[in-house]
Amino acid sequence: MANSKIQDFFNRKFFEIPKYQRGYAWNKENVRDLFNDIREAEEVKSSHYIGTVVLSKSKKSDRVFFIVDGQQRTTTITMIINALIKKLSKDDAAFYKRFYITENDVHRLKPLGKEKEFFEKLLNEKSLEPKNKSQRLLIEAYEEIEEQIEQIKDPLSFLNMIESLEILEFIEESEGDAIRIFQTVNDRGKPLSNMEKAKSLLVYFSNRYLEKKLDDKINDAFGEIFQMYDEIKFKGEELGITLIGSDKFSEDTVMRYHFVAYNDEDYDATAGYVLNFLKKRLNSYRKVGKNIGYQKVEDFINDYMESLRLFFESLNNLIKRADKKRQYFKLFAILNLSATVYPLIVKLEMLGRLENKLPSPEYKKFTFLDLIELIDVRIYKTRNTDPRAEISRFACGLNEKTTDEQIQNWLLWYNKQWMSKPNFVNYLNGYIYGNRALPHIFIDYSEHLSGTEFTMEELKKIANDRRFNPTIEHILSQKPKFTLKSHGFKSTEEYLEYEDSLGNLCVLEKNLNSGAQNKSTFEKVTVYDKSIFKMTKNISSQISINREFKKKDIEERTELIADYLVKKWWC
Repeated sequence: MANSKIQDFFNRKFFEIPKYQRGYAWNKENVRDLFNDIREAEEVKSSHYIGTVVLSKSKKSDRVFFIVDGQQRTTTITMIINALIKKLSKDDAAFYKRFYITENDVHRLKPLGKEKEFFEKLLNEKSLEPKNKSQRLLIEAYEEIEEQIEQIKDPLSFLNMIESLEILEFIEESEGDAIRIFQTVNDRGKPLSNMEKAKSLLVYFSNRYLEKKLDDKINDAFGEIFQMYDEIKFKGEELGITLIGSDKFSEDTVMRYHFVAYNDEDYDATAGYVLNFLKKRLNSYRKVGKNIGYQKVEDFINDYMESLRLFFESLNNLIKRADKKRQYFKLFAILNLSATVYPLIVKLEMLGRLENKLPSPEYKKFTFLDLIELIDVRIYKTRNTDPRAEISRFACGLNEKTTDEQIQNWLLWYNKQWMSKPNFVNYLNGYIYGNRALPHIFIDYSEHLSGTEFTMEELKKIANDRRFNPTIEHILSQKPKFTLKSHGFKSTEEYLEYEDSLGNLCVLEKNLNSGAQNKSTFEKVTVYDKSIFKMTKNISSQISINREFKKKDIEERTELIADYLVKKWWC
């Protein structure tokens, strides 16, 4: 352990970021904070501590080190110095580039795995298209760095100030030893996720009790996991999947979903709870004794690690499929599958059952994916409830020995338990405006009316282009300017009973919605004509032909749509 200035830290060293590390995760605010640290040091004319870095030695060379902790800060400092060098004189630029960026065409900082080539191209200012979240954040960080440097009057002086910044440097003989140190030091950068802590915990037990037997295996598995999470997050945001695109969705979220499908101890566990579960379980095995106990530690680490890796892989496969297949895209990006259902759908994917046809002859045209959609539409969206315990325990209990018939029967029972067919009919004939499945339902109904399906390009436009986002439109306005009795309503109270019913609603693009608000039905005709949704165009034609839209039209339309929906989401 030693305090080192940045200049000393980089001197004669080459750094590699192990592939088990999560990708670049700093955002613009993190970059700005680092610049503020540098400016603060410049103002007070003194050295300034900016955090810790934990390194492990490489067997390749005594000049090569793996960055076990501190990769975000080291990567960012490298990008800052690289951008500053481009502002220096030719001679100064050549000196500092060799010292900090490349020596004999070998980069001093080298991410292992998929990010290596991308990072090198970024430093050379080549035009790049990001393929995952880490790459997008790297581009955004570098753009912020360049904007910050544009405000610096003396780049060489600023670079010298960076050289004087201090870090606390730990260098260990092995990655396992380094990870043990990593567990005890505080990083001033992006807070560690519970997933990262879990990886460190598993390496610690391997290092401490299994003579480092599983160190490489754990690191390789978590390298895959962090890469897959990066792909899930990037593709989920790109496709407009609300849950995955949320700031609250992280690798810890997927860790929690996996725990639900892995252990039935808690169906609503936090990521912190999962970490404590791992600690307790490993310590309980350790205390049994060196022979039997340590073997149990090894078996548990192998089992949990492979299950977690497969869970991430399966979720990643589902999100990739949503980019190519209509049903998956509609399920994840338009219906926005409820979080509670994620452990189950991923577990079915892990077992290779999701697209299996249902075994009963009367249901043979449906798949388990259809049943998942049905359950989400009926229970989680239409009934608007969130039962977790039963579905979580079922997901946990699924394994290779579970038959397709058992899965089918349980899912049918679960649907009937929480939303029987008579109850579904009642919900469809009552207040439905708040139903979160309506965009999905109405898009499907529009496809049914037109006899053609939206293409993937059209669906992505509907989900992700703000102009075309589906909104739910009241045909007879919520603030009526018409005479209620002339439209068949006895009173305001009676109109309110019909206002939010299925027959008085349609789907309308966001950019058209403002042009229809509170207008009479006749005035809305020209707006509805512009819609791409067949059900909305039909309303326009109906009003134009009949010259009216009244209570009886709402009743007839409610019955017609409800009849289709009951057949579509059928059991």
